[in-house]
Amino acid sequence: MDEMDFIFESPQKKDVDTEALKLATQSVQNLEQLRLKVKSSAVKYSDGVSVKIRSTLDELRDIKSEVEGSCENYVAMSINEHPLQDLRQLTLMHVPSSLTSEVKDKFTALLSQAFEGRAKKVLSAVLLTCPWYAASQRERGEQARHNIILVVYLGHDDQFFTPANQHNQIEGKVIDLGWLQAVELSHFGHFLAKGRTRFVESVLNDPQAVLYASPEWTALTTTLQHTQVMGCRGFVEASRGQAVGGISKKRKTGGLKLKDTTTFFQLCESCRLLHHLERIVAGRSVCCQVEEDDLSDIARRALGVLKSMYQEGGGTKHEFFPILVKWKEEIDPQLKSFQFTKAAGLEQIIGGWMATTRLQGRQLIPLKCIEDQHSSLVKLMDMIGGPVRKMEPSQILLVARAGSYMYGLSTPDSDVDYMVVYAEPNMNVLSACNHLTESVENRGPNKQFEYGAYEARLFCEMVMKASVVILELIFTDSHEYMSPAWKALSEKKSQFVTERGIQQYLGLIKNNFNMIESQKHIGSGRDRKLFYQIFHKLDSVNYMARGDCPPVRCEGEIRDFIMRVRTQPLEGDLERETLHQLARAKFNTLVDDLSRRENRLAENTDYRLMLNWLKAVRGLGS
Repeated sequence: MDEMDFIFESPQKKDVDTEALKLATQSVQNLEQLRLKVKSSAVKYSDGVSVKIRSTLDELRDIKSEVEGSCENYVAMSINEHPLQDLRQLTLMHVPSSLTSEVKDKFTALLSQAFEGRAKKVLSAVLLTCPWYAASQRERGEQARHNIILVVYLGHDDQFFTPANQHNQIEGKVIDLGWLQAVELSHFGHFLAKGRTRFVESVLNDPQAVLYASPEWTALTTTLQHTQVMGCRGFVEASRGQAVGGISKKRKTGGLKLKDTTTFFQLCESCRLLHHLERIVAGRSVCCQVEEDDLSDIARRALGVLKSMYQEGGGTKHEFFPILVKWKEEIDPQLKSFQFTKAAGLEQIIGGWMATTRLQGRQLIPLKCIEDQHSSLVKLMDMIGGPVRKMEPSQILLVARAGSYMYGLSTPDSDVDYMVVYAEPNMNVLSACNHLTESVENRGPNKQFEYGAYEARLFCEMVMKASVVILELIFTDSHEYMSPAWKALSEKKSQFVTERGIQQYLGLIKNNFNMIESQKHIGSGRDRKLFYQIFHKLDSVNYMARGDCPPVRCEGEIRDFIMRVRTQPLEGDLERETLHQLARAKFNTLVDDLSRRENRLAENTDYRLMLNWLKAVRGLGS
């Protein structure tokens, strides 16, 4: 296969104010010099001075990254705030029965304004209520007091295929204003498959409560049966556990008692959950409107007491709590023989719907492996074993023999250490109802054969963090197997030489110094390794400071010296204290030289470079 078959779009160059960049660079460099001066000064400054310098230095680096344009990163979802006040007022004025076509049009218009230019598409908007709270109120305004609009939207590709860490992604996919909750397609599908009650209700709700439904949403709601989503273990167990457990605590003498902080609305919510359970065992869908004639005896009793409590001031919440406990005790025996929905079947339906909705008719470009290396790649995968052996060869982006072998510093006693970068099948990513495993490691001090395998998204995240071991994979010119996707990325390796990368290398060196100076490893092979890593990384930083990719594989004098440190007795010119002084002197000189540079590298790796590469790996080629 032609290696150029994998193409990803290079980011456009950003306009830079050269004078502003020069001033930002000088500011950082001046403070770097001040930091070193304070550290070495005969005058003793308080610890607070060093803390202020470090925090200010971080801020100045951020400012420079803004000026040069290397600060771009994941942008969380947000909505336009202008229509929110009118939208909230509508939400707190209406119940499903008052939603005329004209009112729904008003909702739709305001929602369109709120999400215009922010989401790729709004899939649905549903007015969620607590039927039990509404049934206890006389006035419509009171009935609507705790209404929620749940919006499901389709995010842009740049938000879904981002290399950002998963915690930031989750936070960026949810907007929660209390009365308005907007969730991205993947977040919605994930929790719908797990039976999150509000998400289940949004799918099974009365059509009258649906403010807007896209064709995609209609396709989902007509495909899913209520017994499938209500019968999943998560929905049943959440309803059962939260109905009483969420508002109570254990007595010291045994049993449960109501929390004093429990509100009237929370009691109504407990009734809603218990009513769900009743209907689950009866094979009926969720209740969107409470009708007394349709309730069991204990449910009718609960509704009567709720009405009395709110409308007439009769009874107290502590007197009401035993009704909830008794109601739950009546349902529990019926749940013992309940047959839960098989998760795999439900996830297949929801996952397939998510993938189809995400693609919007587009076709993915499949990854391919290099044909004339197919058999050798399969042998490598078999040798590494574990989950790697079970992958398709086309999933493998890189197989590298890492560690001292990659540095050209291995000995016959060196461990065998492989690094694998792979891509999860694209349809698995698009249809995932659970968090996908992104790394597999087989490492340990007693293991002669080690490996680490990292999924493409996690790999990109580690690149953005400038992980030393990951950068070294990119800087190395040849590996055991390099896919077209890897070669396309490797061609741009000069763009990964950054100030963040230098800081990560220096951080590794400092950590090694700390372990050496702790003297915990004197006389061991670990002690030698700490020293040789310092000299190897110092050499790399010298290259990076000039803007060059470091030669990860050692050659010439530096290799001869490091191999002596690694294999010969630590005596004479290699005596431990002599090595320590030499390493410290080289480190101090390097740090001083870095602070005196007139120019700096880009502070960060170009986020859009990694984003575009990841999107291409996912089959969205340019």
